[in-house]
Amino acid sequence: MPSFEEFARDRLRGVRWVALLAIWMFAAKGQDLTPEKVLPLARIRLHMQEKIEHLPNYTCLETLTRFHKQAGNGRMRKLQPLDTVRLEIANTRGSEWFGSPGARKLTEADPARFVGAGLIANGLFSILLRNLFVADAARFTFQGQDLIGGRASLRYDFQIPRLLAKYHLWLPAGQGTAGQEGTFWVDRDSLDLIRLDVRATEIPESLQLAGSGYSVRYERTRIGESDALLAQQADLRMTLADGTDDYDRVDFTHCRSFEVESAIRFDGESAGSGEALPEVARPVFPPEAESSVPALLMVTVQLATAITDQDAVGQLIEGRIAGDVRRKGKVVIEDGARVHGRIRRLDRYAGGGRFIVGLEFDEVDAHGVPMRFYADLLKTENRKGIHPTLRELVLAPPGYGQNIVEQKVVLPELAGVASFFVEGKKFVVPAGFRMVWRTRGLLRGAP
Repeated sequence: MPSFEEFARDRLRGVRWVALLAIWMFAAKGQDLTPEKVLPLARIRLHMQEKIEHLPNYTCLETLTRFHKQAGNGRMRKLQPLDTVRLEIANTRGSEWFGSPGARKLTEADPARFVGAGLIANGLFSILLRNLFVADAARFTFQGQDLIGGRASLRYDFQIPRLLAKYHLWLPAGQGTAGQEGTFWVDRDSLDLIRLDVRATEIPESLQLAGSGYSVRYERTRIGESDALLAQQADLRMTLADGTDDYDRVDFTHCRSFEVESAIRFDGESAGSGEALPEVARPVFPPEAESSVPALLMVTVQLATAITDQDAVGQLIEGRIAGDVRRKGKVVIEDGARVHGRIRRLDRYAGGGRFIVGLEFDEVDAHGVPMRFYADLLKTENRKGIHPTLRELVLAPPGYGQNIVEQKVVLPELAGVASFFVEGKKFVVPAGFRMVWRTRGLLRGAP
Protein backbone atom coordinates (compact mmCIF):
# COMPACT_ATOMS: atom_id res chain seq x y z
CA MET A 1 0.00 0.00 0.00
CA PRO A 2 1.64 3.32 -1.01
CA SER A 3 2.14 5.97 1.64
CA PHE A 4 0.18 9.22 1.56
CA GLU A 5 3.26 11.12 0.42
CA GLU A 6 3.78 8.71 -2.51
CA PHE A 7 0.08 8.86 -3.42
CA ALA A 8 -0.02 12.67 -3.29
CA ARG A 9 3.13 13.07 -5.34
CA ASP A 10 1.89 10.60 -7.96
CA ARG A 11 -1.46 12.39 -8.11
CA LEU A 12 0.14 15.83 -8.39
CA ARG A 13 3.12 14.91 -10.58
CA GLY A 14 3.53 17.40 -13.36
CA VAL A 15 1.03 19.79 -11.81
CA ARG A 16 2.20 23.00 -10.19
CA TRP A 17 0.00 25.20 -8.05
CA VAL A 18 1.42 28.60 -7.42
CA ALA A 19 -0.14 31.73 -5.96
CA LEU A 20 1.86 34.84 -6.84
CA LEU A 21 1.30 38.34 -5.54
CA ALA A 22 2.23 41.22 -7.83
CA ILE A 23 2.94 44.86 -7.05
CA TRP A 24 1.23 47.51 -9.14
CA MET A 25 0.98 51.29 -8.77
CA PHE A 26 -2.30 53.08 -9.40
CA ALA A 27 -3.88 56.50 -9.19
CA ALA A 28 -5.50 57.52 -5.91
CA LYS A 29 -9.07 56.46 -5.13
CA GLY A 30 -11.49 57.94 -2.66
CA GLN A 31 -11.96 56.13 0.64
CA ASP A 32 -15.24 55.43 2.45
CA LEU A 33 -14.03 56.98 5.71
CA THR A 34 -15.35 59.79 7.85
CA PRO A 35 -13.00 62.78 8.47
CA GLU A 36 -12.13 61.70 12.03
CA LYS A 37 -10.99 58.30 10.68
CA VAL A 38 -8.95 59.61 7.74
CA LEU A 39 -6.11 61.02 9.87
CA PRO A 40 -5.23 57.74 11.65
CA LEU A 41 -5.31 55.87 8.32
CA ALA A 42 -3.12 58.51 6.66
CA ARG A 43 -0.63 58.24 9.53
CA ILE A 44 -0.66 54.44 9.25
CA ARG A 45 0.02 54.56 5.52
CA LEU A 46 2.83 57.09 5.88
CA HIS A 47 4.36 55.04 8.68
CA MET A 48 4.18 51.83 6.66
CA GLN A 49 5.50 53.51 3.51
CA GLU A 50 8.51 54.70 5.49
CA LYS A 51 9.09 51.19 6.86
CA ILE A 52 8.84 49.71 3.36
CA GLU A 53 11.08 52.26 1.66
CA HIS A 54 13.80 51.89 4.30
CA LEU A 55 13.88 48.10 4.31
CA PRO A 56 17.50 46.93 4.17
CA ASN A 57 18.70 44.20 1.84
CA TYR A 58 18.02 41.07 3.86
CA THR A 59 17.58 37.34 3.61
CA CYS A 60 15.66 34.84 5.74
CA LEU A 61 15.30 31.08 5.90
CA GLU A 62 11.76 30.24 4.74
CA THR A 63 10.36 26.97 6.09
CA LEU A 64 7.12 25.69 4.53
CA THR A 65 5.30 22.86 6.29
CA ARG A 66 2.75 21.68 3.74
CA PHE A 67 -0.46 19.67 4.12
CA HIS A 68 -2.72 18.22 1.44
CA LYS A 69 -6.16 16.59 1.10
CA GLN A 70 -7.05 14.87 -2.13
CA ALA A 71 -10.63 15.09 -3.40
CA GLY A 72 -12.85 12.03 -3.52
CA ASN A 73 -10.72 9.74 -1.38
CA GLY A 74 -12.18 8.42 1.85
CA ARG A 75 -8.72 7.74 3.30
CA MET A 76 -7.82 11.39 3.01
CA ARG A 77 -10.81 13.35 4.26
CA LYS A 78 -8.50 15.40 6.47
CA LEU A 79 -5.35 17.32 5.71
CA GLN A 80 -2.32 15.04 5.75
CA PRO A 81 1.36 16.05 5.97
CA LEU A 82 2.83 16.44 2.48
CA ASP A 83 6.41 17.68 2.98
CA THR A 84 8.63 20.36 4.46
CA VAL A 85 10.38 22.79 2.09
CA ARG A 86 13.22 25.10 3.12
CA LEU A 87 14.36 27.97 0.93
CA GLU A 88 16.64 30.95 1.33
CA ILE A 89 14.64 34.05 0.40
CA ALA A 90 16.14 37.50 -0.13
CA ASN A 91 14.47 40.88 -0.48
CA THR A 92 16.29 43.61 -2.36
CA ARG A 93 14.97 46.70 -4.14
CA GLY A 94 11.42 45.46 -3.73
CA SER A 95 12.16 42.12 -5.43
CA GLU A 96 12.35 38.62 -3.98
CA TRP A 97 14.98 36.01 -4.88
CA PHE A 98 15.12 32.36 -3.88
CA GLY A 99 17.77 29.66 -3.54
CA SER A 100 18.86 26.64 -1.53
CA PRO A 101 19.58 27.21 2.18
CA GLY A 102 23.19 28.34 2.53
CA ALA A 103 23.63 29.18 -1.16
CA ARG A 104 25.95 32.14 -1.68
CA LYS A 105 23.93 33.55 -4.58
CA LEU A 106 20.15 33.53 -4.89
CA THR A 107 19.09 33.85 -8.51
CA GLU A 108 15.54 32.46 -8.81
CA ALA A 109 12.54 34.79 -8.81
CA ASP A 110 10.11 31.83 -8.94
CA PRO A 111 9.98 29.64 -5.80
CA ALA A 112 8.04 26.98 -7.72
CA ARG A 113 11.29 25.87 -9.36
CA PHE A 114 12.17 24.20 -6.08
CA VAL A 115 8.92 22.26 -5.68
CA GLY A 116 7.22 20.51 -8.57
CA ALA A 117 3.80 20.20 -6.95
CA GLY A 118 1.74 21.59 -4.09
CA LEU A 119 0.88 25.08 -2.89
CA ILE A 120 3.57 27.75 -2.72
CA ALA A 121 3.53 31.56 -2.89
CA ASN A 122 5.78 34.57 -3.07
CA GLY A 123 5.11 38.19 -2.16
CA LEU A 124 4.82 37.65 1.60
CA PHE A 125 7.57 40.19 2.27
CA SER A 126 7.56 43.80 1.10
CA ILE A 127 5.71 43.08 -2.17
CA LEU A 128 2.50 42.36 -0.27
CA LEU A 129 2.89 45.48 1.87
CA ARG A 130 3.56 47.71 -1.13
CA ASN A 131 0.43 46.44 -2.82
CA LEU A 132 -1.68 47.61 0.13
CA PHE A 133 0.04 50.67 1.60
CA VAL A 134 1.94 52.19 -1.35
CA ALA A 135 -0.38 51.56 -4.29
CA ASP A 136 -3.61 53.57 -4.00
CA ALA A 137 -5.79 50.65 -5.03
CA ALA A 138 -7.63 49.65 -1.83
CA ARG A 139 -10.79 50.96 -0.20
CA PHE A 140 -10.62 50.95 3.60
CA THR A 141 -13.26 50.70 6.33
CA PHE A 142 -12.40 51.34 9.97
CA GLN A 143 -13.73 48.56 12.23
CA GLY A 144 -12.70 49.77 15.69
CA GLN A 145 -10.17 48.43 18.19
CA ASP A 146 -9.10 44.87 18.99
CA LEU A 147 -6.70 43.09 21.30
CA ILE A 148 -4.15 41.04 19.29
CA GLY A 149 -1.68 38.99 21.30
CA GLY A 150 -2.15 41.31 24.26
CA ARG A 151 -1.53 44.42 22.12
CA ALA A 152 -4.14 47.16 21.66
CA SER A 153 -4.69 47.48 17.91
CA LEU A 154 -6.69 49.35 15.28
CA ARG A 155 -8.59 47.21 12.78
CA TYR A 156 -9.37 48.06 9.15
CA ASP A 157 -11.15 46.09 6.44
CA PHE A 158 -10.08 46.61 2.84
CA GLN A 159 -11.16 45.73 -0.70
CA ILE A 160 -9.11 45.73 -3.89
CA PRO A 161 -11.05 45.01 -7.11
CA ARG A 162 -9.75 42.43 -9.53
CA LEU A 163 -8.66 44.98 -12.13
CA LEU A 164 -6.41 46.67 -9.56
CA ALA A 165 -5.36 43.85 -7.26
CA LYS A 166 -3.54 41.74 -9.87
CA TYR A 167 -3.53 38.73 -7.54
CA HIS A 168 -2.12 36.02 -9.82
CA LEU A 169 -3.14 32.37 -9.46
CA TRP A 170 -1.63 29.37 -11.24
CA LEU A 171 -3.70 26.17 -10.94
CA PRO A 172 -4.15 22.83 -12.72
CA ALA A 173 -7.13 24.29 -14.63
CA GLY A 174 -5.15 27.28 -15.86
CA GLN A 175 -4.16 30.71 -14.63
CA GLY A 176 -5.89 33.99 -13.96
CA THR A 177 -6.19 36.99 -11.66
CA ALA A 178 -8.53 37.67 -8.75
CA GLY A 179 -9.47 40.55 -6.51
CA GLN A 180 -8.63 40.79 -2.82
CA GLU A 181 -10.40 41.69 0.38
CA GLY A 182 -9.51 41.26 4.01
CA THR A 183 -8.50 42.85 7.29
CA PHE A 184 -5.35 44.26 8.84
CA TRP A 185 -4.44 45.22 12.38
CA VAL A 186 -1.85 47.80 13.45
CA ASP A 187 -0.46 48.54 16.88
CA ARG A 188 -2.42 51.48 18.31
CA ASP A 189 0.73 53.19 19.65
CA SER A 190 3.55 52.34 17.24
CA LEU A 191 1.31 51.96 14.11
CA ASP A 192 3.33 48.86 13.19
CA LEU A 193 1.45 46.25 11.20
CA ILE A 194 0.63 43.22 13.38
CA ARG A 195 -1.43 40.96 11.14
CA LEU A 196 -2.88 40.90 7.64
CA ASP A 197 -5.67 38.54 6.48
CA VAL A 198 -6.45 38.32 2.76
CA ARG A 199 -9.11 36.45 0.75
CA ALA A 200 -9.40 36.09 -3.03
CA THR A 201 -12.51 37.60 -4.64
CA GLU A 202 -13.90 37.73 -8.18
CA ILE A 203 -12.23 34.40 -8.94
CA PRO A 204 -12.61 33.39 -12.63
CA GLU A 205 -14.90 30.36 -12.98
CA SER A 206 -12.43 28.78 -15.39
CA LEU A 207 -9.96 28.24 -12.53
CA GLN A 208 -12.37 25.85 -10.76
CA LEU A 209 -11.26 27.33 -7.45
CA ALA A 210 -13.57 27.34 -4.42
CA GLY A 211 -11.41 29.81 -2.51
CA SER A 212 -7.92 31.00 -1.62
CA GLY A 213 -6.56 33.11 1.21
CA TYR A 214 -3.66 33.75 3.51
CA SER A 215 -2.81 35.37 6.84
CA VAL A 216 0.56 36.98 7.64
CA ARG A 217 1.93 38.06 11.02
CA TYR A 218 4.63 40.70 11.27
CA GLU A 219 7.20 41.59 13.93
CA ARG A 220 10.14 43.94 14.26
CA THR A 221 13.40 42.11 13.55
CA ARG A 222 16.94 43.37 14.04
CA ILE A 223 18.72 43.48 10.65
CA GLY A 224 22.26 44.80 10.86
CA GLU A 225 22.07 48.12 12.68
CA SER A 226 18.35 48.73 12.21
CA ASP A 227 14.96 47.29 13.18
CA ALA A 228 12.86 46.15 10.21
CA LEU A 229 9.19 45.17 10.17
CA LEU A 230 9.24 41.71 8.57
CA ALA A 231 6.86 38.84 7.95
CA GLN A 232 7.40 36.28 10.68
CA GLN A 233 4.77 33.66 9.98
CA ALA A 234 2.05 33.01 7.40
CA ASP A 235 -0.82 30.58 6.77
CA LEU A 236 -1.95 29.82 3.21
CA ARG A 237 -5.07 27.84 2.24
CA MET A 238 -6.41 26.95 -1.20
CA THR A 239 -9.41 24.75 -2.01
CA LEU A 240 -10.40 23.58 -5.49
CA ALA A 241 -14.02 23.21 -6.54
CA ASP A 242 -13.70 19.40 -6.44
CA GLY A 243 -12.66 19.48 -2.77
CA THR A 244 -8.88 19.14 -3.20
CA ASP A 245 -7.40 21.16 -0.35
CA ASP A 246 -3.94 22.53 0.46
CA TYR A 247 -2.63 24.29 3.55
CA ASP A 248 0.87 25.74 4.14
CA ARG A 249 2.40 27.06 7.36
CA VAL A 250 5.28 29.38 6.45
CA ASP A 251 7.88 30.53 8.98
CA PHE A 252 10.72 33.01 8.45
CA THR A 253 13.85 32.66 10.62
CA HIS A 254 17.61 33.40 10.50
CA CYS A 255 17.08 36.86 8.99
CA ARG A 256 20.24 38.87 8.24
CA SER A 257 21.60 41.54 5.93
CA PHE A 258 23.64 40.97 2.76
CA GLU A 259 25.45 42.77 -0.03
CA VAL A 260 24.08 43.22 -3.55
CA GLU A 261 25.89 42.41 -6.77
CA SER A 262 24.53 43.98 -9.97
CA ALA A 263 24.78 42.29 -13.35
CA ILE A 264 23.82 43.22 -16.90
CA ARG A 265 22.18 40.30 -18.69
CA PHE A 266 22.28 39.66 -22.45
CA ASP A 267 20.34 37.00 -24.31
CA GLY A 268 21.83 35.14 -27.23
CA GLU A 269 20.42 37.36 -29.98
CA SER A 270 20.84 40.77 -28.40
CA ALA A 271 24.39 40.08 -27.19
CA GLY A 272 25.69 40.53 -30.73
CA SER A 273 23.99 43.90 -31.12
CA GLY A 274 25.05 45.05 -27.68
CA GLU A 275 21.48 45.62 -26.52
CA ALA A 276 21.29 45.04 -22.75
CA LEU A 277 18.39 43.69 -20.82
CA PRO A 278 17.48 45.46 -17.53
CA GLU A 279 19.95 45.41 -14.66
CA VAL A 280 19.25 42.63 -12.14
CA ALA A 281 20.34 42.60 -8.50
CA ARG A 282 21.87 39.40 -7.10
CA PRO A 283 22.26 38.96 -3.35
CA VAL A 284 25.84 38.15 -2.38
CA PHE A 285 26.84 37.30 1.18
CA PRO A 286 30.16 38.32 2.74
CA PRO A 287 32.69 35.45 3.05
CA GLU A 288 32.22 35.00 6.79
CA ALA A 289 28.47 34.55 6.30
CA GLU A 290 29.13 31.36 4.33
CA SER A 291 30.37 29.62 7.49
CA SER A 292 27.98 27.52 9.52
CA VAL A 293 28.50 25.18 12.43
CA PRO A 294 29.17 21.62 11.13
CA ALA A 295 26.29 19.16 11.33
CA LEU A 296 25.58 16.54 14.03
CA LEU A 297 27.34 18.25 16.92
CA MET A 298 25.88 18.43 20.43
CA VAL A 299 25.85 22.04 21.64
CA THR A 300 24.70 23.31 25.06
CA VAL A 301 23.62 26.96 25.26
CA GLN A 302 23.03 28.87 28.51
CA LEU A 303 20.99 32.06 28.61
CA ALA A 304 23.21 35.04 29.40
CA THR A 305 20.30 37.14 30.70
CA ALA A 306 16.87 36.30 32.09
CA ILE A 307 13.71 36.31 29.95
CA THR A 308 10.53 37.67 31.61
CA ASP A 309 6.91 38.34 30.73
CA GLN A 310 7.78 42.05 30.52
CA ASP A 311 10.09 41.56 27.54
CA ALA A 312 9.00 42.20 23.95
CA VAL A 313 8.97 40.06 20.84
CA GLY A 314 11.97 40.96 18.70
CA GLN A 315 14.16 41.85 21.67
CA LEU A 316 17.76 40.75 21.17
CA ILE A 317 19.09 38.04 23.48
CA GLU A 318 22.40 36.31 24.07
CA GLY A 319 23.55 32.92 25.25
CA ARG A 320 26.89 31.33 26.10
CA ILE A 321 28.29 27.99 24.92
CA ALA A 322 28.67 25.65 27.91
CA GLY A 323 31.74 23.47 27.30
CA ASP A 324 33.97 23.13 24.25
CA VAL A 325 32.24 21.79 21.14
CA ARG A 326 34.58 19.39 19.36
CA ARG A 327 34.66 17.72 15.97
CA LYS A 328 37.26 15.03 15.29
CA GLY A 329 39.17 16.15 18.36
CA LYS A 330 39.32 19.78 17.25
CA VAL A 331 37.53 22.55 19.15
CA VAL A 332 35.00 24.01 16.69
CA ILE A 333 33.33 26.35 19.23
CA GLU A 334 35.09 27.27 22.43
CA ASP A 335 33.53 27.28 25.89
CA GLY A 336 31.94 30.65 26.64
CA ALA A 337 31.45 31.67 22.99
CA ARG A 338 28.53 34.06 22.53
CA VAL A 339 25.34 32.94 20.78
CA HIS A 340 23.08 35.67 19.35
CA GLY A 341 19.34 35.61 18.89
CA ARG A 342 16.01 37.26 19.65
CA ILE A 343 12.69 36.62 21.35
CA ARG A 344 10.54 35.20 18.58
CA ARG A 345 7.36 34.52 20.51
CA LEU A 346 5.77 35.57 23.78
CA ASP A 347 2.10 34.60 23.72
CA ARG A 348 -0.16 34.86 26.76
CA TYR A 349 -2.78 32.13 26.76
CA ALA A 350 -6.42 32.88 27.60
CA GLY A 351 -6.86 33.43 31.32
CA GLY A 352 -3.21 34.34 31.79
CA GLY A 353 -2.35 30.97 33.33
CA ARG A 354 0.61 30.28 31.06
CA PHE A 355 2.76 31.61 28.24
CA ILE A 356 4.37 30.03 25.22
CA VAL A 357 7.87 31.41 24.73
CA GLY A 358 9.95 31.11 21.56
CA LEU A 359 13.68 31.93 21.53
CA GLU A 360 15.46 32.04 18.18
CA PHE A 361 19.26 31.67 17.97
CA ASP A 362 20.85 32.24 14.56
CA GLU A 363 24.54 33.06 15.04
CA VAL A 364 27.47 31.99 17.22
CA ASP A 365 30.90 33.68 17.55
CA ALA A 366 33.33 30.77 17.16
CA HIS A 367 36.93 31.88 17.77
CA GLY A 368 35.84 35.42 16.95
CA VAL A 369 34.26 34.45 13.62
CA PRO A 370 30.44 34.68 13.24
CA MET A 371 28.91 31.36 12.13
CA ARG A 372 25.30 30.52 11.35
CA PHE A 373 23.66 28.51 14.12
CA TYR A 374 21.33 26.01 12.46
CA ALA A 375 20.26 23.35 14.95
CA ASP A 376 17.40 21.31 16.42
CA LEU A 377 16.44 21.63 20.07
CA LEU A 378 16.78 18.28 21.85
CA LYS A 379 15.93 19.17 25.44
CA THR A 380 15.83 21.96 27.99
CA GLU A 381 16.93 22.08 31.60
CA ASN A 382 14.39 20.74 34.08
CA ARG A 383 12.83 23.73 35.80
CA LYS A 384 9.56 23.91 37.71
CA GLY A 385 6.82 25.44 35.54
CA ILE A 386 8.80 25.20 32.27
CA HIS A 387 7.73 22.50 29.80
CA PRO A 388 9.44 22.15 26.39
CA THR A 389 7.39 21.60 23.24
CA LEU A 390 9.23 20.12 20.27
CA ARG A 391 6.06 19.90 18.19
CA GLU A 392 3.10 22.26 18.15
CA LEU A 393 -0.57 21.46 17.63
CA VAL A 394 -2.19 24.35 15.76
CA LEU A 395 -5.60 25.07 14.29
CA ALA A 396 -5.36 25.37 10.51
CA PRO A 397 -7.61 28.10 9.05
CA PRO A 398 -10.88 26.86 7.54
CA GLY A 399 -11.01 25.79 3.92
CA TYR A 400 -13.50 26.94 1.30
CA GLY A 401 -16.66 25.55 -0.25
CA GLN A 402 -17.68 22.40 1.60
CA ASN A 403 -14.34 22.31 3.47
CA ILE A 404 -15.29 24.99 5.98
CA VAL A 405 -14.14 23.25 9.16
CA GLU A 406 -10.97 24.12 11.01
CA GLN A 407 -8.57 21.28 11.66
CA LYS A 408 -5.72 20.68 14.09
CA VAL A 409 -2.35 19.85 12.52
CA VAL A 410 1.03 19.11 14.10
CA LEU A 411 3.98 21.33 13.18
CA PRO A 412 7.64 20.39 13.78
CA GLU A 413 9.93 22.76 15.66
CA LEU A 414 11.90 25.27 13.58
CA ALA A 415 15.67 25.17 13.21
CA GLY A 416 17.37 27.36 15.80
CA VAL A 417 14.11 27.97 17.71
CA ALA A 418 13.46 26.78 21.27
CA SER A 419 9.79 26.80 22.28
CA PHE A 420 8.41 26.00 25.72
CA PHE A 421 5.42 26.63 27.94
CA VAL A 422 5.88 28.64 31.14
CA GLU A 423 3.25 28.39 33.86
CA GLY A 424 1.95 31.41 35.77
CA LYS A 425 0.53 34.89 35.19
CA LYS A 426 4.10 36.19 35.33
CA PHE A 427 7.33 34.33 34.72
CA VAL A 428 11.11 34.46 34.70
CA VAL A 429 13.31 32.14 32.65
CA PRO A 430 16.54 32.72 34.61
CA ALA A 431 20.02 33.47 33.31
CA GLY A 432 21.95 30.21 33.06
CA PHE A 433 18.90 28.27 31.76
CA ARG A 434 20.32 25.45 29.60
CA MET A 435 19.21 24.18 26.19
CA VAL A 436 20.80 21.25 24.37
CA TRP A 437 20.91 21.35 20.56
CA ARG A 438 22.07 19.13 17.71
CA THR A 439 23.37 21.05 14.70
CA ARG A 440 22.01 20.42 11.21
CA GLY A 441 24.40 22.16 8.83
CA LEU A 442 23.22 23.92 5.65
CA LEU A 443 23.04 22.92 2.00
CA ARG A 444 25.58 24.45 -0.35
CA GLY A 445 25.41 25.38 -4.00
CA ALA A 446 22.54 25.08 -6.43
CA PRO A 447 19.55 22.82 -5.66
